[in-house]
Amino acid sequence: MLPSLLALAVGALVFAGGVTLARSWLPEWVSGPLPPQTFYAGRFQDLAQRAGARLAGGGSRVSLSNRQKDLERKPRLLDALDAATAASLGGGLLVEVRQPAALPGIRRAQELIVELLPSGDPWSLRWGTQSESIQTTFSGQPPISPALQAALIRLLLRPGETLGAPVPSTDLKGIFTFYPIGGSRPPQRIATTTTNKTGVIFLQRQLGDTSPKNATAGPSDVASLIGVAIPLIAGICTVLVAFLVLLGKRRIDLAGGLKIAGLLLAVAAVGILVAEPTWTGALTILGAFFLCLWAFLMWSTGESFLRAVMPGMMPELDTLRAGRLGQRGGRALVQGVAFGAILAGFRLAALAVAARLPGLWPEDPSVNLPIFRETTPFFAGVVLAAGIALALGLAYRFLPSRWAPWAAAVAAGLAIPFVPIHPAGWHAAAGAAAGVLLVLAGRPGGLAAILTAALCAELLPAAAFSGLHPSWLPGSFAVCAGLPLLLVALGVIGWGRPEQAERERLKQPAFIRRLEEERRLSYEMDLLARMQRELLPEKPEVPGWEIAVRSLLATEAGGDLYDFLRDEKGDLWIAAGDVAGHGYSCAIVQAMTAAALTSIITAERTPSEVLREVDRVIRRGGSHRNFTSLALVRLSPEIGAAVMSNAGHPFPLLLAHGGEVEEINLPGLPLGQGPQRRYADFSFEIPRGAALVFCSDGLFEATDPHEAQYGYDRPRDLLRKLGDRPASEILEALLLDWRAYMRSDDPPADDTTVLVLKRL
Repeated sequence: MLPSLLALAVGALVFAGGVTLARSWLPEWVSGPLPPQTFYAGRFQDLAQRAGARLAGGGSRVSLSNRQKDLERKPRLLDALDAATAASLGGGLLVEVRQPAALPGIRRAQELIVELLPSGDPWSLRWGTQSESIQTTFSGQPPISPALQAALIRLLLRPGETLGAPVPSTDLKGIFTFYPIGGSRPPQRIATTTTNKTGVIFLQRQLGDTSPKNATAGPSDVASLIGVAIPLIAGICTVLVAFLVLLGKRRIDLAGGLKIAGLLLAVAAVGILVAEPTWTGALTILGAFFLCLWAFLMWSTGESFLRAVMPGMMPELDTLRAGRLGQRGGRALVQGVAFGAILAGFRLAALAVAARLPGLWPEDPSVNLPIFRETTPFFAGVVLAAGIALALGLAYRFLPSRWAPWAAAVAAGLAIPFVPIHPAGWHAAAGAAAGVLLVLAGRPGGLAAILTAALCAELLPAAAFSGLHPSWLPGSFAVCAGLPLLLVALGVIGWGRPEQAERERLKQPAFIRRLEEERRLSYEMDLLARMQRELLPEKPEVPGWEIAVRSLLATEAGGDLYDFLRDEKGDLWIAAGDVAGHGYSCAIVQAMTAAALTSIITAERTPSEVLREVDRVIRRGGSHRNFTSLALVRLSPEIGAAVMSNAGHPFPLLLAHGGEVEEINLPGLPLGQGPQRRYADFSFEIPRGAALVFCSDGLFEATDPHEAQYGYDRPRDLLRKLGDRPASEILEALLLDWRAYMRSDDPPADDTTVLVLKRL
């Protein structure tokens, strides 16, 4: 417990350091105590009265907000200013006041939204939301008159400032118009959209003049855009492809993702309806739904992939979700909060340093306001944890273990913009460092610690910021500060509980149970295949003869068999066979066949008599599906005389010393199926220098990439060239040509056995 508590203390110190730097160098943190909300409501009413607007029923809704990026190019320009000056120029905290209002000459009331600086001066004005813009487009509302537009623009001027002539923007098809503000320090302008024909207008003060180089509406740093956009797009594509692949293979757990997405949507809906209890707020919830859908895709994909590749990272999360709080779960919670505090402090410090140093600046505020809106700290934390989980799963699946965690950290850090800093190189470095911290959090505590760390990394800055403005953000402070404290308390409680609380086996998702069953069967098949290989006999040493044999197993346990036995007279019995099918039943029949041969072969029996007895044994104890082909030869080594009987096995080939190849055509039905049958014996001689070659059907029926079979003619033609070769070279040449024909080094589709018996 002591190491985790020390980590928690380190996290608290790092977070405190990050907050200290943020309060010194970040514009949104330097604002002191704000006046009460009634002050800003009064300023809003004064502005509405000056504009001649008629406010609709109900009071004004006042909330905190951040600088917007709809029309501005502010981050780069703010880099040259200190934090206090940037805050006074709209680069920090803003107060948003909204209320339905009807402008002079227009009957329809729309939402009037004014953003005020902490001092109470107006910074932006908007009449009509996006949804109202769509509605007015189809309702035929008259456009805003130029005189009314000019009156609204003048509301944003300070005492002593004058409005210059309009200058159209030089990009984005000229949809913006800029008005220089005379007497402003530093130089500023008012940007307005030209959408007043739809009855909606948006005005905003901005830094910068209206010279040609500044008469643009957005950043032009293409390199930075590519450096940030390409990893982000690659990450999105990776999530979608991985989700579809896992869904197609039925290896994904959707239930956990649905629960998390439902919780995120509920949190977002409450925050939206509290701030905007109108039909517009209901439409905003629809946007939150699609964001939660993305969180569902990411979490389902990331958790399922990581669970399949690294199941050892899941027990803590599973026990906590099942309500079994124990030592492992408690340790994961405490360590997750500790790493979350370190990550939160690192992010605040990185953004603060970027705001302080020349040439670097934060692209986004450190805290999004309102805190609970379409995106919430919970949404951001879940997406961050899911990205790390997917990156870890992919890395451990396709990379060596020693490199996998660090590659995952870098990939996730690049794809998820956790520390938005310009230029892009610093953004990438800070993101990779954040990814490393999350990977380290998961090493002792698994995915539970990663999720806890990601959530706390988003909640703690919001809690600290809310604590600076408790009268404005009481609910946000309670949630964002209370949850990390609750997690620490639960972690300490879990640490004191006995280990038995987590020992009971948890029910795994259905796809994991299928994977475990597949892995179990694969392991058992592999074990069975190894047992079969071990049971195959070693080739005997027979004076005057060479024996070469090789059996290549397919992807699972098969039925090829061969055996060498001696009878009482010293004759050598050679068996080559194949049990149909694969798996357990095949292995059982194979073992039965080998045992039957061992017990039945005697000097008094002929090969045909032995086959009849083996057929009786297989019929009695084997599966009716696993018939067996078997060729059996009794050889007198001293004189080369041989007697053979065949039960459906491919005909052996007799290779003479001069290169002639003769097929020993002795047909017969396989053992174990059909009516009782008798087998014939065939006597022949293997002269000196000749070789008898047995091949299973796996050799003849192998196919090339065009599905053409290896066949029977090609090996016969090859053997004609090998008459004077040793048995081992005949075997190797045959298998080498077979491999070349298939054009593959993968295991064969069927077991393949080649046995060469050559008389010297």
